[in-house]
Amino acid sequence: MVRFNALRHGLLAREVVLPGEDADAFEDLWNQVRADLLPVGPIEQLLVDRIVNAMWRLRRLARAETALFHWRVHGLKADRLRSQVRSYEKAPPLLDPFSFGTVITDEASHREAKEALGQAECERDRDEVLLGCALDADAKEGDTLRKLARYETSLERSLFRTLYVLRQVQYERRNRPSSPIVDAVTPDVDDPQ
Repeated sequence: MVRFNALRHGLLAREVVLPGEDADAFEDLWNQVRADLLPVGPIEQLLVDRIVNAMWRLRRLARAETALFHWRVHGLKADRLRSQVRSYEKAPPLLDPFSFGTVITDEASHREAKEALGQAECERDRDEVLLGCALDADAKEGDTLRKLARYETSLERSLFRTLYVLRQVQYERRNRPSSPIVDAVTPDVDDPQ
């Protein structure tokens, strides 16, 4: 049975670990929870797998929430800086036929604002923020944070319900008599049937 653990774990990891997530961290979590809960048999192992799955998704949810706030904060900052950059730009006079492009009113401030805008856009577009962007895109109604909170609550309920069931199964297994007691009823010889 031990020789199949890597195979089982590998299948579970493929189901739960997203591209870009740390598969080694998932394996560490799986090993720690398994060592802590000590499942015996396929039912307990299934319950432990569900617990690990829920814990991993809860961790992902925390990362997604942070990424979403990061993306929104830096998006707002980029919008503000874009307005600031435009404030140093002026359209050329219409009467001057030799004026092309934009006239910069304050070169140093314009350059500084453009650099800050570039940094804010770079922060907003980091790969680590993509998880939050994906959740935001999925929540078309614009209530991503409320959906995240509901999802988190659902995962926590699932985690704690599964943990409770596992503890019950383990308790029953540990407190089961070591050999089944069979009550043998001896028929009474004098009793006509």
